[in-house]
Amino acid sequence: MPLMPLNNGQPIQSIRASKSIGVLALLSLAMIALAFAPPVSAQTSSPSSTKEVGVRAASGDDFDSLDLYYRHSAPWLQSHLLGFASEHHWQALWDVTVAYWDGSESDNGFLAIGPVFEWQKPQQPWRVSLGVQPTLISSHNGNGKDLGGPFQFTSHLGVAWAPADALVLGLRVQHTSNASLYDENPGVDMVSTEVGFRF
Repeated sequence: MPLMPLNNGQPIQSIRASKSIGVLALLSLAMIALAFAPPVSAQTSSPSSTKEVGVRAASGDDFDSLDLYYRHSAPWLQSHLLGFASEHHWQALWDVTVAYWDGSESDNGFLAIGPVFEWQKPQQPWRVSLGVQPTLISSHNGNGKDLGGPFQFTSHLGVAWAPADALVLGLRVQHTSNASLYDENPGVDMVSTEVGFRF
């Protein structure tokens, strides 16, 4: 069925995509604001503050990646989303990742900000993490793939050796795609190793 153009000649599908991108951009800004908002007194019952910085090296789907990341406790998410699970060793964190994707044909800058949920038993060094972050890429057209547009989502599942206040060594699988916001949505899958430090 052909698209019905509006008076200005812009297809309805294009307007819907623009509105979806606008809503997602506003949600991303809200997540950024929550990530850096100071904790309020009602949130003092959350787990102790956790911070982590590190580097990841990843490869997959004709891209190699070098990532710098920073994570810190997310008291609001902890109390509102994981309050029921805090006895079960889950912790909510904010993750900010800046990356350089080195492609076989072209390169991309990458910025992802969003929640991460970690499961780790007390006094145990191993942890499991999962998360989904809204992501911006500098170029969506390259390396023989059209990723559809600059706004993507990056989901991951990782396992790491992460004793308290010590070096973190991890392995992570991630998938970056646009959740069908655009016509093209091939996605990029990568496997990464990470080295970080918790403090």
